[in-house]
Amino acid sequence: MTGLLALFTEPMMMPSGTWWGVIPASIVVAIVYKTVRSENVRRLPLEILRAAAYILAGEAALLVVGWFVLDYLV
Repeated sequence: MTGLLALFTEPMMMPSGTWWGVIPASIVVAIVYKTVRSENVRRLPLEILRAAAYILAGEAALLVVGWFVLDYLV
C-alpha cells in the first residue's frame, strides 16, 4: 500500500519537452470524436475547435487542481 501511496505524494517528473505532446494529442482526440459524432459536415471544423478547447480546458483544470493538492494539502 505504501508503494501506491508514494505515487500520489511523490509523483514522477516528466521531462519538459513531453508536455507539448498533450496539445496535439488532445486535438487528434477531438478530431476523431467529432468526426464520428457530428451530424452536419459543414459545422465540423467549428465543432472540432470547440471540442479541442473543451478538452484542453479540462486538462488545465485538472493540472491546477493537482498542483493545489500536491502543494497545499500533502
